[in-house]
Amino acid sequence: MSLARFLKFSLRQSPRQNFEIFRKLDDAKWGKLVGVDELGNRYFFNPEERYGRERWCLPAASKNGMDASQIPPRWHSWLHRVTDEVPKATAAEDALALQRPKWMAYPHNENYTGTKKANVTYNTVRSKISAWDHSVADRL
Repeated sequence: MSLARFLKFSLRQSPRQNFEIFRKLDDAKWGKLVGVDELGNRYFFNPEERYGRERWCLPAASKNGMDASQIPPRWHSWLHRVTDEVPKATAAEDALALQRPKWMAYPHNENYTGTKKANVTYNTVRSKISAWDHSVADRL
């Protein structure tokens, strides 16, 4: 990061906001707040940035708890320029406004793999492979 960019970043916002952004993103970013999703993530837009970096998200989670699956699909499509329409406040309002299927109106859940909330399957089919029995047979 250049010195000019860092100075511009430090003068645009309060020191508290600068510290939060730099701590979570490891980058100097500023922009106009576009919206907040139901998980508390804040989305920003800065037309002065170069293409591909003008839309960004400041996650609500702490730095250790951040995960890409915590961004809802409708905001993900806005971030990656699939659509230019800014999503509405809730998923249900967004599904009505964009005439999307009902399954897209459900609230977004993050990926729970590796946590206590992970989906664990239950198998009712008898095993086709038997475990090895390690008992020793007597020699003759």
